[in-house]
Amino acid sequence: MPYLNREQIINLIKKKSIYSNKYINKNQLQPASLDLTISSVCYRIKASFIPNKLKINKIIKELSLNKIDLNKNTLLEKNCIYLCELNEKLKLPKGIMGKSNPKSTTGRLDIFTRVITENGKEYDFINYNYRGKLYLEIIPQSFSIILKKNTSLNQIRFFKGTQIENKTKQINISVSIKKNQITAYKAKKITSAIDLNKINFYNTNKYWEEIVTKDNYFIIEKDEFYILRSKESIIIKNNQAAELEPFKDRFGNFRVHYAGFFDPGFGNNKHGTPAVLELRAYDTPFIIRDGQLVGQLNYYDIDEINENTYGAKIKSNYFNQNLKLAKQFRL
Repeated sequence: MPYLNREQIINLIKKKSIYSNKYINKNQLQPASLDLTISSVCYRIKASFIPNKLKINKIIKELSLNKIDLNKNTLLEKNCIYLCELNEKLKLPKGIMGKSNPKSTTGRLDIFTRVITENGKEYDFINYNYRGKLYLEIIPQSFSIILKKNTSLNQIRFFKGTQIENKTKQINISVSIKKNQITAYKAKKITSAIDLNKINFYNTNKYWEEIVTKDNYFIIEKDEFYILRSKESIIIKNNQAAELEPFKDRFGNFRVHYAGFFDPGFGNNKHGTPAVLELRAYDTPFIIRDGQLVGQLNYYDIDEINENTYGAKIKSNYFNQNLKLAKQFRL
């Protein structure tokens, strides 16, 4: 039972193992994860970093270009690097560790995020018995964005014990490409900024180019960002959670840009639900075909969740997705 479910995360909050600058809203609680929120404290910095043995405050003094106040709507420019302090802090017990990943909307908007901890030696992993602040590195890549404090761009999962890689099953995930249909979206280069709080607001055609193929393949171009869907339909039962692990580049000259996390209940119906995939080519254009393998979905057992599983009842944004863009774009 590596993953903690919603009730077990609530227990950590009650014990003050997870606490916050503000009240932790019930909407932050997902079936097997917790949405983390940005505080008002943010910096534009010169470069990414890993702290190792240095204090983050010392690194900020070295790298900071300017301090940003997120008490109001603020523009974060494309291809710039930002470091924001998160509201949530941790006092983890010895047997609990955490792992973070971007939320679905964050990935679909091509916003690169990574959690950094004091003395951390790698991104997105929160060690056993960690005590302290959490920071989020934010790099908008396709679009400039507008956000303010208390926005959630990433989520954290918690593991109990040391067997966090003890997956119960795995399936391969491939790309679906169908000729004479919209098979992918490609982000346009010149666009206006996207306000993350404006839902179902933006005209899709101003930000995305539709890819309609005449065959079961097309070429993904270098340094371009694409949204596709998986050929497989995914079912995550109420006693499971899953994570999409990208294949290494020996499977092709591209990568799945954001590894995805699937909460209990995702696609838990008769037919299942496809995953949405975010792809980039590496150094050269690459032809991608229907059925091309892109990753592996790893399943993990959790204590079964009977209520508040992923889906319409908890207002999950992507429970009925097919090839679906971020929630900020009009259908």
